[in-house]
Amino acid sequence: MKLNRMDSHLWSDGANPRQLNYDGRTIMHHRCLRCGRDFAQGFDGLFYWEAVYVGVTRIERLSDSVTARWLGEECPGELLPADNDDRAERRIGG
Repeated sequence: MKLNRMDSHLWSDGANPRQLNYDGRTIMHHRCLRCGRDFAQGFDGLFYWEAVYVGVTRIERLSDSVTARWLGEECPGELLPADNDDRAERRIGG
């Protein structure tokens, strides 16, 4: 996997990610104020960051290719129209 560029984002909750209780698990969540990308860790007991879609009632992991790209890129500094397409690339099976 490419170098993690998470430090280039401006997090909505500062340096400490928000903790969510989701399906009986504690999920750590970060959302960038500039680009609107969401990242989470804690799915399946694994603690590495993944790109996620956050809906009103659920959190879904995005495809491995989106996670690799988003983690490897610097924050784009703005909302990107192409990110909407990326958010549609959900992982099969959760």
